[in-house]
Amino acid sequence: MFDPRDPYERCYWHYDSRKPLSIAQLIGLGSVDAKTAALIWLMLEAGVSFIVAGPTDPRPGIGKTTVLNALFQLLPAQATLAYTSGMYEDFAFTQLPDLNPATTYVLANEISDHQPFYMWGRVARRYLLLPAQGYRIASSVHADTISDVLYMFRHELGLNAEAIRRLGLIIHIGIVGPESAPLRRWLTTHFIQPEAMPEHPDAVLPIPLSVWNENDDSFEHAGQDVLDGIARRAGFSPDAFADALQQRIDYLQDLAQRPHIGMEEMYRALNDFRAQGNKIGSGDRLGIASSASYR
Repeated sequence: MFDPRDPYERCYWHYDSRKPLSIAQLIGLGSVDAKTAALIWLMLEAGVSFIVAGPTDPRPGIGKTTVLNALFQLLPAQATLAYTSGMYEDFAFTQLPDLNPATTYVLANEISDHQPFYMWGRVARRYLLLPAQGYRIASSVHADTISDVLYMFRHELGLNAEAIRRLGLIIHIGIVGPESAPLRRWLTTHFIQPEAMPEHPDAVLPIPLSVWNENDDSFEHAGQDVLDGIARRAGFSPDAFADALQQRIDYLQDLAQRPHIGMEEMYRALNDFRAQGNKIGSGDRLGIASSASYR
């Protein structure tokens, strides 16, 4: 059975990328910009689940696993990562007395029926319901748009609106440009509004946080009203949230301009950042309880 402590097995089970890239390297390559990454960083610190979506085009190498591993580095300093075993998963970890759901990210490498080490059907449904038990989740899916992701969850896996609203961030990535010089970009980043709308209680509202602009290869960002709403959900004043966001934007921009900021160097840089007291804290108002070490 899968042993997540073995690097070979993590790679075989599609948990580790063969050519990992840190978030600083992804910014340096133009895959994402510092503001989008900094906002995601803040939201992960506040305990948000996340899913990386890639196109249904079967070409390998889109980069979902690379993005997942880069984002793991931004998890709260005390968060625990629990690996799962695809269609073989029995969720026995939920019975462990020492495992605190409020400090645990549960990882599934992909939600699809393509391979037995991915999740689908009742196993995937049970996995996606874990946030209702206080866990946070991190996974990937094949889907071309945010609407396709929501359709999959609601109509193919049978989740209700309340369950979908607990799923946090949906990050869509893709390959753009000519085949001779393909570019990987984070096409959209959405946050699933955790509150029901009184007039439409069964509706799910994805809030766009970042959208890639193909005209000039740039990123357009949500307005201040959206950021203020996220700040309030996280339990912070808009000014405090804005200051914390700018700190992270500046730090990531600086790191992205340095050479050789790979995964290990990124871990050290993030530990230095935290040691300097550059944190906004943790809370449970973004849809999941406050979190805690990923290693």
